[in-house]
Amino acid sequence: MTRSCTRLLATAAVSSLLGLAAAPSLAGNYAEGDPRPVPFASSTTRAAVSADARQWFAGAPTQGYAEGSPQPEPRVSANSRAAVAADTQLWIRSGLAARQHGEAGADPSSPAYRQAAAEYARLRTSPAYGALIDQFNSRSSSARAEEDGHSLR
Repeated sequence: MTRSCTRLLATAAVSSLLGLAAAPSLAGNYAEGDPRPVPFASSTTRAAVSADARQWFAGAPTQGYAEGSPQPEPRVSANSRAAVAADTQLWIRSGLAARQHGEAGADPSSPAYRQAAAEYARLRTSPAYGALIDQFNSRSSSARAEEDGHSLR
């Protein structure tokens, strides 16, 4: 026999042994190789479980904050649509959008990110912010007026 023929027979033998070892998991009858779970039969009655739950609830901690430890109400700002649009425009212009959504992600320690953040802060306190809000307000009011003029009857 040649060497390649011997290898082929050895490979076939190993494949056959692996196939036989895997046969129970591939069997159509799961009762042999992979037994189905047996349903759990509890010996505790429904009344006993209910009584235990009521007893636990009586001494259970309250949900949320206790009355003795009130937390401050969250502060919610009510920016107009124009203010949000102007802020977004400045965020993009400053370069923060590119820094936060680039491949590397936001890295507040990088000089480029800090420079973009400083530019954003400068733009937010500049008159450009108010001008953008006015611009967006005028756009929306002219769009509303146009819709009112061309409303369906």
